[in-house]
Amino acid sequence: MMRATYEDLLRTARRIAANAQRGVYPDKSEVLADWQAVLFATKNHLRWLRLHLKVKPGEAKRSDNALGRLAQAIGAGADLLAVQDAGAAAVLDVGEDLVAARSEVAAIALMAGEVAMRSTRARDPERSRVRSAMRELAEIASADVRRTGLGGLALLAAGRPAALTGDLSLIGPAAARWERAHAATSPEMVLTRDLRSATAQLRTIGGDVWHIATQLLSAQSAGLDATQRRDLDLMRSELHSAEASSRRVESSWRRRLSDLGGLSESPAEIAFLDLKSAVSHVLGDDRGLRRPRDLIPDHRTAMELVDTVDEVLWCTEQVWRHQQRTVRWLVGAGRLFVPRQEASQVDIYFLRRPGGGSRPLQARWVRTGLGGCFDDLTSALAESAEHGKAAGEIARRLAATSAISRRTGEPRPRTPGPYVAYASGIDDQGQELAELCR
Repeated sequence: MMRATYEDLLRTARRIAANAQRGVYPDKSEVLADWQAVLFATKNHLRWLRLHLKVKPGEAKRSDNALGRLAQAIGAGADLLAVQDAGAAAVLDVGEDLVAARSEVAAIALMAGEVAMRSTRARDPERSRVRSAMRELAEIASADVRRTGLGGLALLAAGRPAALTGDLSLIGPAAARWERAHAATSPEMVLTRDLRSATAQLRTIGGDVWHIATQLLSAQSAGLDATQRRDLDLMRSELHSAEASSRRVESSWRRRLSDLGGLSESPAEIAFLDLKSAVSHVLGDDRGLRRPRDLIPDHRTAMELVDTVDEVLWCTEQVWRHQQRTVRWLVGAGRLFVPRQEASQVDIYFLRRPGGGSRPLQARWVRTGLGGCFDDLTSALAESAEHGKAAGEIARRLAATSAISRRTGEPRPRTPGPYVAYASGIDDQGQELAELCR
């Protein structure tokens, strides 16, 4: 169950354009309105490819005609570029790939222009405007002299696999909501009770995935080959190591505090309860955990479970990153308390007695931002995150999603990069605000 990539969306758009060329528009006003929608979507798409289209399209309206569907397909490609995180969007800095993508989008729009030209008369004033836009598009379409594909842009993707049937379909969306809840929580609002809860969440999910991998190995009906079985063994080993490191993190939270304890009431905790419920409903029933042959009756179900594990581990990897970022901020801001005795081993300042010769009672806990007081915590966090990342990479290999770029949550939305000229020499037109409108 592969995700739609940027290359897939452009291929679909080209197919729709080819079908439109074979069709006939009975109403001239409809074809011109749909052409304006295609032109609007193309201009917006090229913005994300860092190119300014000089032509000014008219009002765009949604249509179910052939060119209307083409406008939606071109717009979908722009939306995919818009939701990429900063890491994945780095491919938009590769000049040759940008030129190739612009060329393909312009070529697809040219096919729509040919439909509009064919449906208008020679003396129609709209025909000259269509011809003018086509000349600019033709110049862009001819700029790709490399003709070797889209490069890194081709594998950009967004979203998750198509919905599965049955209870498995609930796990992926629940995991995504859980990850988004962590991403949306500002470090300033996090207490150590929330971080202890996050550590427990990660340990629980890791244990559930470990159980699924064990069931896949135990079920003869799964029909796995030797390579897949070896990968599952490696995944279990990485999850076991992540669990060991997470236990160290949990132990560290007993000596690093920002509150007096209690239960977490964060949105991430609530989202996790939904995820845990979805996973538990798949793995067991009111009689207990399902046996391997009941959980995995055939090879197709095994592959659906692998896809689900892939989604869950990807979200888990992001939560580990969010936790590391939050801890770094809390330490840097001096929000955490440590035992005075341990702090004094890092800085003798904490051995001093205030008040000259008097000996008033001194607090047993002190608040500090000294990084050396948190070495055990940060190293254990880093180790658990690394093992979780390794397990996720194995899951992506099993699910055949290793080469596909995925979106990660970011606190700020991206905007199109500055315009850059392509090889034929169109000047830099400066930056414009872009709207995500198809």
